[in-house]
Amino acid sequence: MTEIERMLKETLTRLEQDFSVKLTSQGKTLEEQQRALTEHSQGLRQLQGENSRLNADLQNLTQRLEGLAGLYGSLETLLQRLNELLSGK
Repeated sequence: MTEIERMLKETLTRLEQDFSVKLTSQGKTLEEQQRALTEHSQGLRQLQGENSRLNADLQNLTQRLEGLAGLYGSLETLLQRLNELLSGK
């Protein structure tokens, strides 16, 4: 093997080793990013579920508040009439 062939072989071997190390490192990084993405996705699904529950609760409370507002209006009218009757008008 000539000196040039030996140098080329060594250079290619080093490049292959460097490439292998970088590829392994990038693979680990990709796995970590995939794991983080999966966790974020699960967290997002949980938040969406919680948001749906909160929206349902808000609708329920809004309906109850509307009912109470109607009841208050009715009671206010009745209280005015009662006050008029008690004051002799």
